[in-house]
Amino acid sequence: MESSKPSKNPRTASEVTKEWLEVVLCQYESKTSPRSTVKVNSFEVNPGCGKGENFSSDVMRIVAEGLVTPAGGTPSRAHYSFIAKFLTGSEFEHTMAMEFGAPQKESLTLSEVLPTLNTFQEERGGDKYRINAPEYVYGVCKDGEYLLMMQDLMEAGFKVGDKRRGLSLSQLKIAVQNLAHLHAVSYAFNHTHDFLTKYPDFITNPLMTDIMGIFVRVLLEGIMDNFLKNREEEFPGVLKTLASNKDKVISKVTNILTVSGKEAILCLCHGDYWTNNFMFKYDKEGDVEDFAMIDWGNVGWRNPVIDLLYVIHTSTQQDLRRDHLREVQKLYYDTFTSTAANLGAALPHWRFEDFLMEYQKSALMGVVFGLLVNLLTLSASAKKLSQGTLSTGFISWLRVKFAKVMMSIPNSWLLKMAYMTTKKAWKPYFEELASMNNPEMTTRVTNLITEAYQDGVLNI
Repeated sequence: MESSKPSKNPRTASEVTKEWLEVVLCQYESKTSPRSTVKVNSFEVNPGCGKGENFSSDVMRIVAEGLVTPAGGTPSRAHYSFIAKFLTGSEFEHTMAMEFGAPQKESLTLSEVLPTLNTFQEERGGDKYRINAPEYVYGVCKDGEYLLMMQDLMEAGFKVGDKRRGLSLSQLKIAVQNLAHLHAVSYAFNHTHDFLTKYPDFITNPLMTDIMGIFVRVLLEGIMDNFLKNREEEFPGVLKTLASNKDKVISKVTNILTVSGKEAILCLCHGDYWTNNFMFKYDKEGDVEDFAMIDWGNVGWRNPVIDLLYVIHTSTQQDLRRDHLREVQKLYYDTFTSTAANLGAALPHWRFEDFLMEYQKSALMGVVFGLLVNLLTLSASAKKLSQGTLSTGFISWLRVKFAKVMMSIPNSWLLKMAYMTTKKAWKPYFEELASMNNPEMTTRVTNLITEAYQDGVLNI
């Protein structure tokens, strides 16, 4: 089939057709060989990750066999393997997701932002600071439609780490160096190009900050009511401290997430940088030879220290944090500052001591994200989640309209509904935590709470 615009994009994996796939593959092949045609002989659509591994989208793997024919050339066999992301749930969930902008930002990041940043660092730094991510293949993100197709990194030999075991020190160092490259390249780019003028979609939505405050409230109340109240002897003083400072903790979280313009450093941040959202490729000796970041739905223009706190508290065990934190902090700082300087954006007045002060000032974010991510992703309850399904005709139209009405109501009402919905949805996670039947989850949560209390992070 010759390249043309797909007449209708699938909303779910079950709607993928041979005809649609041929059009997309023609477009893909024509990027490198204009006017190529592709005939699909067979294809399969299977889950791209385990159940409970992704909350905001349906991740599927599309594998196809066929024939590709360059213009005026001879047909040859072709094998394709791509990852496709569809919005999860019903039309209501789809519309809400699009209103908050995460799908648009991920699509824009892979299709335009990262290629732009990589061209910038290649021209100024000789391609030493490349930001590796899946190659963008195809996407649609408008008028209620969303679909993102990208390179299948597993097909290329990449693997995610073990979220239950956590990162090793060598894995963490590689992840931190690559994170610092992302931050420094975008910081240097902004030095001469004004990133947010070019990409205004990455300005933080104040409503999302308020909703994060709701998540933190539900998280703290759930841990206090279902876990700490029954174990006060094991955590002397912790429950009392959390109970008296709960509102202050929530307020501080939202203040940290609110970009005021007074921050020393602002740059493009991944926003969900933990074990499952980056991948390693190993050589025959078991050493890492390549690295890539995936799942860019929470990307935004923020304080980079938050990303660093995120990966350290979500993806490592307590002994690694205790024994190697300063080493990892220094690695991040040195990589960031040297990269930025080499790209023409030196930071002579941002000393390591200044960075450490910023890290400590924002340390609460690491604790909150660590508790949140470990509670949700290490839980067996995640595999049992049921989500809405898509409809057709009037019911489909009605769900979309209802979602748009919801987005138009006063924020105070919307936040109350978000609180009630989140509390109900997360109840199984807190019950599992209280049962003590999930040792990995219990240990991670216990260690994070204990560290935060001992370090005075909860005293606000």
